[in-house]
Amino acid sequence: MKFLPTSFRLSRKLLIILAGVTVLTGASGAAAIFVGRDVLLGPPSEEVSGAACTTVTTVRLDRNGQHWLRKYVRSDAKDGDVRIKTALRVAGAVSNHEEADLYQIILLDAAGPVNRADMRGRAIGAEVLFARDPSAIPGMSAPFVARYTSGTPAANGEFYGERKELSLDEIKTIVTGMQEREDCVDPNAVAEAGEGGGHGEAKAEAGGHEAPAEGKAAGEHASAEGGEGTHEVAAAGH
Repeated sequence: MKFLPTSFRLSRKLLIILAGVTVLTGASGAAAIFVGRDVLLGPPSEEVSGAACTTVTTVRLDRNGQHWLRKYVRSDAKDGDVRIKTALRVAGAVSNHEEADLYQIILLDAAGPVNRADMRGRAIGAEVLFARDPSAIPGMSAPFVARYTSGTPAANGEFYGERKELSLDEIKTIVTGMQEREDCVDPNAVAEAGEGGGHGEAKAEAGGHEAPAEGKAAGEHASAEGGEGTHEVAAAGH
């Protein structure tokens, strides 16, 4: 077996190419420092698709021949942009496996209220309404309504800050750019599955006494004022 002669030398051009390959493949950390992490790996997933969340309860209601669904979820997300992306992601996930005329996702902080009657007003960090046929829903003029409170949650889980509503173009940009479309983890479903069945969802009251969206009337701000059985959908803006 013959070895290469000691006089063998790599060309300068080849050395430069090999060095470049080494940097990109064997020293990605160094490359990330110079180029930027987001350029090489993309932005963190929660900046695109929102944060992890858990299901609190799901309420279903038949109203005037329509099926409305409201889902309460919790998240540790402190940034308002992440909260609204989380709510939009969950709305998409729920609509993919649940049939309803109107979907409402209400996102609470992890330290927010435990009683459903208190899950309203400042306890709401983000909220999304979605209807495939908005013309069939009183007060809705577009398929999506998405709004959130910009401030970080207080120690008790309440939100104090500017109330922001996304435009349809902003919603479209967020939804089409999502890399993940996962629903929230449902701890009740996990527990009941271990016991041999059930899906951990709340039953709608008999006679349809509770609406799945909150606010006093169609077209008003969905602020969840008051107790159960007294509210209609507030689907279009403040």
